[in-house]
Amino acid sequence: MTPTQLDDFVQNFLQVWSRHDIDAIMDLMRDDCEFEPSSRAWGTHYQGKAAVRSAIEGLFKSAPDIQWRAVRYFAIGDEIVIEVLATGTNEKGEPFEIPGCDLLTLKDGKIISKRAYRKL
Repeated sequence: MTPTQLDDFVQNFLQVWSRHDIDAIMDLMRDDCEFEPSSRAWGTHYQGKAAVRSAIEGLFKSAPDIQWRAVRYFAIGDEIVIEVLATGTNEKGEPFEIPGCDLLTLKDGKIISKRAYRKL
């Protein structure tokens, strides 16, 4: 992936997540994708598009205005690391600002794995 391709991919990735555009998010993912969200404890793991979609819908309900901004990012082969700052309000209306990290693995240009970590 060239630096320009990486920039385009990361900006698009964060834009569709920040718009809460689930169809566009799922278009970035393979049918056999997996998702490990930072919002669930104890190693929660979702496998396949239907399960991943449901998990993302739940995330957007729990943080209805969540947005992500890239702090920095890089790629090595098909592995992308994105340091992010997530901002918004939770279900109780309390504001938050949480640093985090997404580890993406691509296969054939689509996300096969998204592992999210956050600092609390």
